[in-house]
Amino acid sequence: MSGLVGALVGAGAGYFGTRQAQSRALAAERQARLDAKQDVAMATLSDTFGKLQRHVREVPGPHELAPDTEEFAESDAAERTWDQKLEDLTAPARIAVGVLRDEALRARLHQSLDLLDAWQSGLEYAYRGRASARSRAWVLRGILSHAVECVGAWQREEPLPEPNEAYGHAVESLELKREQAESVAEAEAEYVRERRARGRGGQA
Repeated sequence: MSGLVGALVGAGAGYFGTRQAQSRALAAERQARLDAKQDVAMATLSDTFGKLQRHVREVPGPHELAPDTEEFAESDAAERTWDQKLEDLTAPARIAVGVLRDEALRARLHQSLDLLDAWQSGLEYAYRGRASARSRAWVLRGILSHAVECVGAWQREEPLPEPNEAYGHAVESLELKREQAESVAEAEAEYVRERRARGRGGQA
């Protein structure tokens, strides 16, 4: 009887030992997959940020011509072309950022990409006081520089750096633009409610 009990205990210990070994192996495989994804994401961001830095140097200046001129049409077409390439470059970066496990880094890089996407109208207040195309390029380069610095800090396991001047101006501008859009939407909604209230009062 004691031999049977010993055999059962030994079998149970062997089973649980095997399960633990399998669990450790699965955890190691999962960690390896996550690490590989992080490496791919970092490589994608490094490549994309390099392309973006070259692209922002060629950002067109704001329109300074009458809308009905041929020069305006050419300038408008150049802006649309530049903006489309910007979207093509930021799309893979957004996918890569979504893979990052560090929440603070992920949030900061998403914000950086949002700022780049808002370059045309959302960052208007960040451009003021500086010369046209140079102004836009200065702000956009600042956004990218901060994003690159954040990635470097994360790789060195250091805290994320404080935003630079251009990045700070861009954030403030976009927040102000959003507040203005919300105010306009609220005013329009209030106007509609008043019109409806007056309409019901007239019918009564």
